[in-house]
Amino acid sequence: MNETRWQQTGKGQYELKDIRYPEDLYTNERNTGGSRGKAGFFVFGLLIGALVTATVFWGLYGSFNSLSVSAQKKIGRIEKLVDSYYLWERDDKAEETGVYKGIVSSLGDKYAAYYTEEELKLDKENNAGEFSGIGCTIGNDPEYDMCYIAGIMEGYGAEKAGLQAGDYFLEVNGEDATNWSSSEVASHVKGPEGTTVNLRILRDGEELEFTVERMRVESQTVAYEMYDEDNKIGYIRIAEFDSITVPQFKEAKDDLTKQGMKGLILDLRSNPGGLVNACADIASEMLPKGKIVYALSKDGERMQWDSDGRKEIDIPVVILVNEGTASAAEILTGAMKDYKKAVVIGTTTYGKGIIQNTYSLGDGTAIEFTAGEYYLPNGESIHEKGIEPDIELNIDKEAYLKDGSDNQLDAAGKEILKELEKD
Repeated sequence: MNETRWQQTGKGQYELKDIRYPEDLYTNERNTGGSRGKAGFFVFGLLIGALVTATVFWGLYGSFNSLSVSAQKKIGRIEKLVDSYYLWERDDKAEETGVYKGIVSSLGDKYAAYYTEEELKLDKENNAGEFSGIGCTIGNDPEYDMCYIAGIMEGYGAEKAGLQAGDYFLEVNGEDATNWSSSEVASHVKGPEGTTVNLRILRDGEELEFTVERMRVESQTVAYEMYDEDNKIGYIRIAEFDSITVPQFKEAKDDLTKQGMKGLILDLRSNPGGLVNACADIASEMLPKGKIVYALSKDGERMQWDSDGRKEIDIPVVILVNEGTASAAEILTGAMKDYKKAVVIGTTTYGKGIIQNTYSLGDGTAIEFTAGEYYLPNGESIHEKGIEPDIELNIDKEAYLKDGSDNQLDAAGKEILKELEKD
């Protein structure tokens, strides 16, 4: 097979560009003696996808031999039974998609995915910070293993429909969403501009239903303010790391600096991660010269992101984290902690220390799966361990729901005041 080396992708990881496969993988059609049509074959494709595709590869290359003769015969029997007795017509396109998704699903990698052309387009739009959605940020609550609305954007469908921060996702368009990741919920909530999505929501023990209009959204992934005017303590919250996050963060940091900021609270709570490149660019706004993070692939190939140190921050920084702080957000937290540029307050982070690469299939589709593990500047892997805070402090949920008070944020302000008094 012909392939190029790894290149940076829109996701901030790697991508093998323009992988070329024999033409007959795209043009061969199996003669079944009948037309195909309607739904139902997607499920069939999932069941036999991996087996059928493995057989094709074995025949083409003569090197794939994981299928036994009995397994190949069984495929033939399944084909004959479906052709003879399956009630509805079969759909070539749905079958093909089911085959590809079945292969990726068989990896057992919860971060793996096969993207159709439309799905890949939506994914790229999301990473660019512009997409059609309902206007909310989505967090994951590991205590209940459910996703919830972490924030509502003004003027978009979520706000207009009456959704609120803290609402838990039960169903999206009739599909059970209780065990989905935040990225899975997001991908199902998004869709063409002007269409609607039906949500079943859990709020304070009550199940509610909403029909929400999708609108063109430009993500506001960064929010900021001067938290303490008297002591000039700035506050920046990063909801996720998209390409648009970098200029938004720079604008926030520059504005607060002009206002005389003497300390910074960086809020990464419930930040699910995102683009490693965006995370590295933001880290470069605060770290000294040196490595930010590096990743190792299966064959030991190394990819490293570095800070040039030209914008090293020289004021006290406190980073707020929780169990929903994951991936790229953990990279930023870990690097700042390793260089002793921040005190970390909150609870142990999620522990996602692996990187997913996107591989183009040359026809507008792509697959994505785990292809590397990343390491913090001190060489530590935090996968399935997370980052322990310097100061362990649980959020007071009752107080927050009652009057909006935030004991973790208050503790961060006190910690910065303590650091300022040392100077």
